[in-house]
Amino acid sequence: MTETTRRVRTIDLEDPFVPSFEGMCELLLVRHGEQAFRDNIPLGEAVDAPLSDLGWKQARALGERLAKARIGAVYTSPLRRAYDTAVEVAKHHGLTPIVREDLREIDLWQRAPQDKGLLDLFSRDELVAIYREVARARRHDAWPYVEDVDAFRKRVVAAIDRIAEEGVGQRVVVVCHGGVINTYLSHLFGSQFDHLVAVHHTSITVVRAADTRRAVLTINDYSHVMPIQSSRRKLNA
Repeated sequence: MTETTRRVRTIDLEDPFVPSFEGMCELLLVRHGEQAFRDNIPLGEAVDAPLSDLGWKQARALGERLAKARIGAVYTSPLRRAYDTAVEVAKHHGLTPIVREDLREIDLWQRAPQDKGLLDLFSRDELVAIYREVARARRHDAWPYVEDVDAFRKRVVAAIDRIAEEGVGQRVVVVCHGGVINTYLSHLFGSQFDHLVAVHHTSITVVRAADTRRAVLTINDYSHVMPIQSSRRKLNA
């Protein structure tokens, strides 16, 4: 797979037409930086993999981009790749990330042996077939050992909606995961699919929330990493 140069849209986070967030909460849904994997990593380790070297660079670039933005709070998944990314944002604002357990990523292999790697469980041809079916279906339940998908959807939507309620009058950053962001977007758009967009590491998706209303302003803005990453690596897809 060759690397492909992409163009990316960017949003002005200091929109002059929005002087305040009175009566609403602006959610910046952010995917964590790239995680560090190794060949045939045991599934139990892969669940909470740390940031890679590139992931740290992405997280720092995100923090620098948001340093001058009005940020009232930073929420994060408990997984360390998300927490460490959140710290890079929060430190510019004198904040401590607020951990929310229900923001953790869907566990695609929860019911598989956790001491085994994928190549211990499947042949390469079998893995190719699984990934092709997932790409075709665009649904989490296409994974053979995935956690309860309906429960995942419910916890994600409830967690983000709760943050929106708590954050009325503010802009808040929610550092989480690609599956979490896609699931929330799927909920907002009423889509039957779980995977709508390939969310880039540290990209920003902006949603404004007021009572039960939601408005999506932008999806997958990763312009801040372009100076350090001019193309998408396989792991970012």
